[in-house]
Amino acid sequence: MKNHNVLILSVAFLFSYQVFGQQYDIRDFGARTDTTFLNTKAIQSAIDQCAGKGGGEVLVPAGTYYTGTIFLKSNVFLHLSAGSVLQGSYNPADYPEHTILSAKKYGTITHNGLYVEKMKALVITDRATHTGIIGLGTLKGPGEGKAFQLGLNKDGKPKNIFFIGCRDVLLEGISILNSAQVTVSISGCERVTINKIYLRSWVNWNCDGLDIDGKDVIISNCRIDSEDDALCFKSEYLDKFCENITVTNCVLSSICNGIKFGTGSRSGFRNITVTNCVIRKGSVNGYRHWPMTVSIVHRPEETSVNTGIVILGVDGGIVENINISDIIMTDVLSPIFIRVGKRFLNPDKKTSVMRHINIQNIRAETRSIIPSILAGLEESPAEDIRLSNIRITIPKGVAADSLRTFPAIVREDVKGYPENRLTFGTKLPASAFYIRHVNGLTIDDVVVTYGEPDARPAFYVDDVRGLKLRNVVIGDKKLEKMDAMLTEKNSERIEVMN
Repeated sequence: MKNHNVLILSVAFLFSYQVFGQQYDIRDFGARTDTTFLNTKAIQSAIDQCAGKGGGEVLVPAGTYYTGTIFLKSNVFLHLSAGSVLQGSYNPADYPEHTILSAKKYGTITHNGLYVEKMKALVITDRATHTGIIGLGTLKGPGEGKAFQLGLNKDGKPKNIFFIGCRDVLLEGISILNSAQVTVSISGCERVTINKIYLRSWVNWNCDGLDIDGKDVIISNCRIDSEDDALCFKSEYLDKFCENITVTNCVLSSICNGIKFGTGSRSGFRNITVTNCVIRKGSVNGYRHWPMTVSIVHRPEETSVNTGIVILGVDGGIVENINISDIIMTDVLSPIFIRVGKRFLNPDKKTSVMRHINIQNIRAETRSIIPSILAGLEESPAEDIRLSNIRITIPKGVAADSLRTFPAIVREDVKGYPENRLTFGTKLPASAFYIRHVNGLTIDDVVVTYGEPDARPAFYVDDVRGLKLRNVVIGDKKLEKMDAMLTEKNSERIEVMN
């Protein structure tokens, strides 16, 4: 055990970390870099003693240390030194089930309407305050282990990091690798800061990068490369909004979705801003190859991002005051998917509500004929949506004779899993925007560029009340109110202004 000053300056001098109170070296508690030795008890003893004496840091020095589940506590920060690796054990027995039933949290993978009873993770922090993981070292999960290769949508695998019901949480500087399930889960927490983390999870299924269900959260300067959704906001409590969050300066790589709100949307999302981010395809060409033909997807054998921006309200919650701006996305099947559905209702048996969504300054390079989709419900239309300064390039087109294979009536799966390819199918009657059940929509300064001619209109609007289209250019022509460019069905107050 050593006493330190309040501030440690790293050799690189670009990073600084505070030392909170005293520091406890895990080697002083018996930890060692021996691949046959499990350090769980040694690390937990250091954490327990640190917490018992008022708090501070638990230091993981350079080297690789195998461990099972460890539990962080209030006023304790786990400090991963440069060159250190906290390696998760490959033995499932080293990850005990931790009971969380009293939290009344709904599931992330299993959406059955029941509260989650137990959770497994490499690091678990339950109802602690003033805690976190910092440093320049690595937290590496056991996801590649044979015992954890259970397949798609299988619960019971350990997450890398799980914070539940905590306050004043800090994750900074660390690398987080190879989870067996969701990589980092912040659930029901308040006052969370996540800065300069590098996250890569490509050895298992359902490996979301960063799942955030919290209040008063700041996320910045992160690089996330994940098999499942890169940055995913969750709302899995009936009495807690996911709210008051800012995200900036992140690079988000995935073969699922780049930025996603949902699927879990119980109370809902509000007052969230995401800005200055890049969305791109994941670094691994594997796992989720969407089974679509060359007529739907350009270069389908290559990996792609499913959707760049996804905003869902499907479990009875409220989604409002969402601002997304200055986003560059490449290799996306479609840029935007906004959806109100009714997978679940709220306790008053009401559907979700969505309103006040602002998306601006977007550059999107797509890979498929699936357009952006904005769709509410007939009984709960999406309201007050604004899209502005958007540039979309679409490499593929649909020939006129191919339209005969498109459905005459677009299906609408209101209770199923909400996803662009699944909810409405891949063959939609619009090349740029399919819009349904929306009240109050403004689309301003939008340019759509095609690599091939497309026989479909750029816009197809169905049950839309109040649509303003300003300064919209389709190909090299200004948008006009004609069926070849804009098809209206059961809609009113549609204005085109150039």
